[in-house]
Amino acid sequence: MTDFSPTARLAASAAALAAAFALGGPAALGAALMAAGVAAVAMPLFSRYAMARPNARSSHTAPVPQGGGAAVVAAALAATAFGLAEAGVAGEGRIAWIAAGALLLALVGAVDDIRGLPVLPRLGLQLLAVVFVVAATGPGARVLPAAVPYPVEIALLIVAGAWFVNLTNFMDGIDGITLAAFLPLAAAAAALAAGGRMTPEGGLLALCFFGALAGFVHFNLPRARLFLGDVGSLPIGLIGGALLLDLAQNGAFAAAVILPLYHFTDATATLLGRIARRETVWEAHRQHAYQNAVDGGWSHARVSGLVLVLNICLAGLAVLSVRLDALGQLSCVAAAAAAVLAMIAVFRRKAPRR
Repeated sequence: MTDFSPTARLAASAAALAAAFALGGPAALGAALMAAGVAAVAMPLFSRYAMARPNARSSHTAPVPQGGGAAVVAAALAATAFGLAEAGVAGEGRIAWIAAGALLLALVGAVDDIRGLPVLPRLGLQLLAVVFVVAATGPGARVLPAAVPYPVEIALLIVAGAWFVNLTNFMDGIDGITLAAFLPLAAAAAALAAGGRMTPEGGLLALCFFGALAGFVHFNLPRARLFLGDVGSLPIGLIGGALLLDLAQNGAFAAAVILPLYHFTDATATLLGRIARRETVWEAHRQHAYQNAVDGGWSHARVSGLVLVLNICLAGLAVLSVRLDALGQLSCVAAAAAAVLAMIAVFRRKAPRR
């Protein structure tokens, strides 16, 4: 595997911090610096108690500490709480519910990283965390047409939220791929919030979430020295899902569909394939399209870089969609789906070794 110089890592970190400041100013930059600082201080602890050791289903070849996602989640939530207090923005209750769900999943992930956790308790706690997020929106906010009974909509949102949390965890299999998914998602959500397509508190969370993810770039790109771990990927999925729900409830349903489309499609298609082959779906595996590209010889940086470029394009389509009529929005969704399917087809084809 290629060894990247400190210069490359510093360049990636500087670019991420500059993007955080440009997007959200002090709030996002503060979250970035907080995430980087906490991760750096906690690195020895992660190295001692939470090492991810290679196995037959791993994409890494040497032990790497995990748990850095705790710094990302803590920084995003703390910066959001501080920003709400400073700006006097309403919505503390909603953020408190999201934070409660995220912290619950961080605890679940920490236990799973260190000791392992049975499937059913893990799933039950994930559902409870998603219930917190859905309940935080209140009964007046709808996503689906009024013809759909409200209890049915709530049930569908809980199932969709639990799947999004899990697919985020499933797709966190190579260096940088979760950052490649959620940095563009958070940036697009913040941009849409500025145009009134999210609640103010949701927009602030998006900015701080982007900043916290940017602060983790130094540890995860271009080659990981620290993994997010389940303590990070599970609550990151929940926070991302909360942002998508906020968009969908505020007139940006097409954008909420477009932004996570690569991760959703790769994970869902892989799951359905495993079900069709009667495989045990909750066991770890190496069957995602992006993993196929790595197994074919492409580097983690190359695959995650392609996913990042794709997700930046999806973010652009999502922002564009809110300016268009229903037909235009449908066209944006179709274009996004075509781009995602093309990328998956490229990944599924065995990549040439170099």
